[in-house]
Amino acid sequence: MRFTVMTQNLWNTIRWDERKECVRSFFRLYSPDIICLQEVRPELLLWIDESLPEYTRIRDPFIGWTNEGSIYYRKDLFTEVCHGEVFLDMPEPDRRLFWTRLKIADGRTLFVSTVHLTWQGNADEVATGTTYRHREAITIGESLKDLVLENEGAIVCGDFNDPLHPVETIKRITGMQEVFWILGQIAPVTFPCSPPSDEINLVESIDKMMINDRLRVLMADSPHYRLAGAASSDHWSVEALFEY
Repeated sequence: MRFTVMTQNLWNTIRWDERKECVRSFFRLYSPDIICLQEVRPELLLWIDESLPEYTRIRDPFIGWTNEGSIYYRKDLFTEVCHGEVFLDMPEPDRRLFWTRLKIADGRTLFVSTVHLTWQGNADEVATGTTYRHREAITIGESLKDLVLENEGAIVCGDFNDPLHPVETIKRITGMQEVFWILGQIAPVTFPCSPPSDEINLVESIDKMMINDRLRVLMADSPHYRLAGAASSDHWSVEALFEY
């Protein structure tokens, strides 16, 4: 089976009226089979629900699923088996490692997760120089070891807010690897996306996608899509094609 996965930080509701048509057009044009989102809000999800009727998303009463992370998937390709979230003891109280297990037509399952690690500009980190992301990445890695079934393909993706340490930590614990590294490519800069973002002092490859050895990545890219001068977010997305 071949399928595509996209990760996108949707930038909350900032400049939403300027961006929402671009978001609709972008997802329709690229049509990823699975979409992993960060920085969502209810109005953004309702817009995507209306724009992409062939998809469904994980629904859960926990507020984090509508105010932090969300996972969409094509209804004709996947069926949800279960889902959950992992507490990461973050300064952001509703953020978690959000995950789901999806079943494909031949009965196999696929583990998909999305996460948004703490920003480098967090007040505590600025004051002390101590990062939250190291501990968060350890918790993610240890949790994935318990959650992913034997012989099951697994994906973790999201806004890591760090180009190096979370990837290396998760790799050390789980053996999962970043998709551009597997392909022998330099991971592209995904932040900032200008002109929406004014944080032009930052140049970072922080939107990541990692997989285990049950999946084969065939292609990966960071599409720089615009519509009438607008971009969908202050982050560029990452999309990859997999074989399972």
